[in-house]
Amino acid sequence: MIGYLEGTVLARVDDTVLLRTAGGVGYQVRLPLPLLAELPVGEASVRLYIVTVVRDTEIALFGFAKPEGKRLFELLVKTSGIGPKLAMAFLSAFRPAELRTAILQQDVALLSTIPGVGRKTATRLCVELGDRIGREPLGLAEPADGGGNGAADRAGDLISALTNLGYPEKDVVPILRQLAGDDLSFADKIKQALRLLSKR
Repeated sequence: MIGYLEGTVLARVDDTVLLRTAGGVGYQVRLPLPLLAELPVGEASVRLYIVTVVRDTEIALFGFAKPEGKRLFELLVKTSGIGPKLAMAFLSAFRPAELRTAILQQDVALLSTIPGVGRKTATRLCVELGDRIGREPLGLAEPADGGGNGAADRAGDLISALTNLGYPEKDVVPILRQLAGDDLSFADKIKQALRLLSKR
């Protein structure tokens, strides 16, 4: 099983990129639209975390900038009525933290804004994934070199650290959004978040 691929983007084709790896092999990888738009073509090396989906007619690779996006995709496609195409629509419309919050808060109206998703499907998504997402830290540790996509996003680590202290994720996520624009270290963000959470 492919865990991640690292290489250079040769081209964008529809909702995919052609990724040339160090071994000279080119992989066609489907991406969420925001990631597709921001990846450089023919420049720096990039790392994509991969989910392989095997069907009768094809083997498709789906790529994500961070492990959290990969894990959310894996959870989404295990939900009744949601296949890879619809899972990618969710991850194209929402950042992983936003999607987690919408599911945890059972925001059926917001989830139903995705084309092809009605209230019934959105409700089923909240029911089937709410408890699991609430208790499962989706982020995985990044490699020491940080990969080819720049500094690692620490949001998943912050959420995990604060929820492990006993704070509900529905309270943690809005607080971290307030701090998102601040140029603070990981430790300082923890301190600030704890200060704000204590006032709730």
